[in-house]
Amino acid sequence: MTPYRFVPHTADVAAELRAESELGLYQAGVDALRELLVGTSPVRSLEERPIPVRGADPTERLVRFLGDVLYLYDTERFVPDRVSPAGLSGEPFDPARHHALREVKAVTYHGAAVLRDAAGCRATIVFDV
Repeated sequence: MTPYRFVPHTADVAAELRAESELGLYQAGVDALRELLVGTSPVRSLEERPIPVRGADPTERLVRFLGDVLYLYDTERFVPDRVSPAGLSGEPFDPARHHALREVKAVTYHGAAVLRDAAGCRATIVFDV
């Protein structure tokens, strides 16, 4: 099972995420966001950044988590790699190894939804580009 795929959207970029757990959705969302930001540039888990999980429901928690990941990229040029219960690992942007593809302005609530089914969790998320 592929953890994410990009789907057509009128103006922004939408991604469908699948995982066995809510934490797995965070990883799928990070993978999709990383592809938008730096494509297939290799990223290593060299440093940790804490990201508190906050929100009233799974959809709000996912949007906020991915928003925090994007904030780290925008403010520290921290390229995300792996999600952990404590937050996120990754590395600082290195122009010799990473190719910046596009600006992602925000992770939106528009159309965002986390659903549970027999296979685990699935979500739709829209990135404002």
